[in-house]
Amino acid sequence: MMIRNSIPVVMYHHVSPAGWGLTISPGLFEEHLSYLKRDGWKTLSGDEFLEIIQAEEIPAKCVLLTFDDGFADNYVYAYPILKRYGMKAILFVATSFIEDVEVNRDEFRPLPHKEAWEMAFTERRHEVMCTWAELREMEEEGVFDIQSHSHTHETPVYIKERRYRELREDLLRGKRDIEERLSKRVLHLGWPKGYYDEEGIRIATELGFKALYTTERGPNIRGTLREVRRLPVKGDGRWLLNRLNIYSSTLLSKLYHSVRIG
Repeated sequence: MMIRNSIPVVMYHHVSPAGWGLTISPGLFEEHLSYLKRDGWKTLSGDEFLEIIQAEEIPAKCVLLTFDDGFADNYVYAYPILKRYGMKAILFVATSFIEDVEVNRDEFRPLPHKEAWEMAFTERRHEVMCTWAELREMEEEGVFDIQSHSHTHETPVYIKERRYRELREDLLRGKRDIEERLSKRVLHLGWPKGYYDEEGIRIATELGFKALYTTERGPNIRGTLREVRRLPVKGDGRWLLNRLNIYSSTLLSKLYHSVRIG
């Protein structure tokens, strides 16, 4: 019998018919959720993750799904699929790209990751990024738990150049924007591009973030909150279940990485 002492955390960016790389199709995303449901996995909210990761025992078959950046395809494609399966996820948003405008998504045109980011830096950003109304809807439905991805998504630059005052201001602005707009506590931070250092961790913790998410693979054992590891999605439903079983166990994770490296 496998000992489960870790909570696997999965990382998505786009669910969309457009592009490759950081994008999976709506059909493949639905396959993931179908496999999770059939195999008895429970998807967690941010609060549930915080509670369970600090508990004496980690229950079997719990998984945290996370999405980075706040692209509108998460609202158009991922949100209804999650809702249909009764599942949850965290959505990390960089608030400088989120606008308070009315948008008709009936004519939504999905773009590959690179093109979507290029448009996000223009006045047409609302065409590719979620709006505050969409984030509020997904939050109120209990489907997406909206959490912080900073304000500008420029934190890697601030850290590399040791501009820690600007880093603090950016993290604080992103946190407050969500808390004020959605009337909630923001306790989770997904580091943009997975870039962070010890001083960044200290600042984020001081600002009130309880869980800090990396882009590094690995298990998340009891008490692991400073550097939550995540699994980027690459395969089909069977692939996902296989990896979740591996990353539910520190022993299997260690063996898996030793074989891959060795």
